[in-house]
Amino acid sequence: MADVLLVNSPIANPLDLYRQGRSSPPLGLAYMGAVLIENGIDVVAMDMNIPSMNFEALKRKVEEECPIVVGISTYTETYSSALEIARVAKGVNPDIVTIMGGPHVTFVPCDAVSRPEVDVVVRNEGEFSMLELVRYFKDGVGSLDEIKGITFMRNGKCISNAPRPFINDLDALPLPAHHLFPLSLYQYPGNILTARGCPYNCIFCAAGAMGGSRYRLRSPEGVMNEIVHLAEEYGCRFFTFIDDTFTVFRDRTLKICDLIEKSGIDMQWQCSTRVNTVTRDMLERMAQVGCTAVTYGIESGSQRILDSIKKGITLEQVRDAVRWALEAGIRVFCSFMIPHPEDTVETVLQTKKLMVELARLGAAVTLSFTVPYPGTYLYENARELGITLLSDNWDDFSTSRGPVFATKHLALEEIKSLCTDIVLTLEELRG
Repeated sequence: MADVLLVNSPIANPLDLYRQGRSSPPLGLAYMGAVLIENGIDVVAMDMNIPSMNFEALKRKVEEECPIVVGISTYTETYSSALEIARVAKGVNPDIVTIMGGPHVTFVPCDAVSRPEVDVVVRNEGEFSMLELVRYFKDGVGSLDEIKGITFMRNGKCISNAPRPFINDLDALPLPAHHLFPLSLYQYPGNILTARGCPYNCIFCAAGAMGGSRYRLRSPEGVMNEIVHLAEEYGCRFFTFIDDTFTVFRDRTLKICDLIEKSGIDMQWQCSTRVNTVTRDMLERMAQVGCTAVTYGIESGSQRILDSIKKGITLEQVRDAVRWALEAGIRVFCSFMIPHPEDTVETVLQTKKLMVELARLGAAVTLSFTVPYPGTYLYENARELGITLLSDNWDDFSTSRGPVFATKHLALEEIKSLCTDIVLTLEELRG
């Protein structure tokens, strides 16, 4: 028996995560679980991106645990499966309170709570909104109207309470409740978040809006405590810093490197970051203390397009950052996207050219489709940017499924053709 069942909603085919080497525990739910447990709430969790965890298994879990609350984490591409999770829970017991959170419902909360299977949406950071909701539904503490950061329906009207202030001191949070998930089943169990939010404003990304346009950092010592915890308690020796931009502040990055070295833990790690936040000596230092891979979001091979999407980087910085990392012995992954609103055939071919150039240097390059996710400038200003959405089905809003919009310069078939050309060229390069 549990008070709360936390469920991570699955992508269309969870096996894809394993094939692509992207399987890792849902850290957001682990943080939420930790805060609930710290406050005396009985919590169990289920990650439905583990292939064996299907909807039948979910139904059994709900029947076994009889939770008061089912909390569901969802992104745009998992929204339909999140709704199905809520339906399964209500099907077992209509009195179960279904609470949904995550980036997608943060920005379209009324769509979610208008569904009969969804009771409440938690917007933005969810730890303390969820704690107050559980206390309210479990023990009758407080009032729904006074809980900040939530949306719900009342008498057919969508009610969004005042936003909840963002957590200033991230070190005050307990370490994620890793024990809620079967770490041995993940390819990358040692994922660590060292900061929340993003200081940049790329038009295709909702990270800034999700974090309240603020960038908040954990201390290097707090990060190191989590590394030690994962190493000692779970035997982790490979870690992934899942921040969008790990190296924003040079001194902090180097301090984390110093602490890793001082710890004596024989570990390797990887991170994602931006090409304008690294230097040659920083990358060399990262390599010295176990950094084996870095992912750069590059997005386009056209400087005009980079400027139009407010990426804030230059092509010179791209080439330098890739070369420096490779020379330091770090594997480099470079991600690109098409189409961008101002893309033309010419600019996409420039992207292809840069992808080929970086691949020949030794970087791994990937291409995905740009998706106008809710909460992004791209989604909120689609008409102004001249893009035409090709679907209103959230299931289609996937970076791998196919183009979800056409631009004023590129029609659907042109986008598909250009993508195919790039993919075939890269396959030829790989041999």
